[in-house]
Amino acid sequence: MGKKGKERAKERREKRRQEISELRKVPVSPRYRWWSSETIAVVTGANRGIGFEIARQLAVYGLHVVMTYRDAERGRQAAEELRKECLSISSHQLDMTDPASVASFADWVMLQYAGIDILVNNAGINFNLGSENSVEYAEGYRNKLSWNKEDN
Repeated sequence: MGKKGKERAKERREKRRQEISELRKVPVSPRYRWWSSETIAVVTGANRGIGFEIARQLAVYGLHVVMTYRDAERGRQAAEELRKECLSISSHQLDMTDPASVASFADWVMLQYAGIDILVNNAGINFNLGSENSVEYAEGYRNKLSWNKEDN
């Protein structure tokens, strides 16, 4: 991202922070909602199951939903299904176990929306894929998460 792109993204983020701050002052009731069509919700693991339905319901309530998924083809199909219902949907591939994928998604979100308002962490981790022994793989993954936490 170039210098001008970073400046524009920073301006959009600051404007969005101010808007959200003002919206949070509105009392919550059926008559007054703090969200709008400008509210950005990211749902991870949104190509099927609970994630898909959460994405649908948020969009039905008028939010713009960014659906993420590991499998690009299934994800695009799921997003298209919701777009056919005239819902405000965008989508992006995201593999939570791949740091490059996470960084790419974060950069894309900042360029497109200057940030997010709601995050639904629905993406699951299949511990049976990485090893013959799922307990061993889960322990390795836990250790990796601990290492990442200490690193930041």
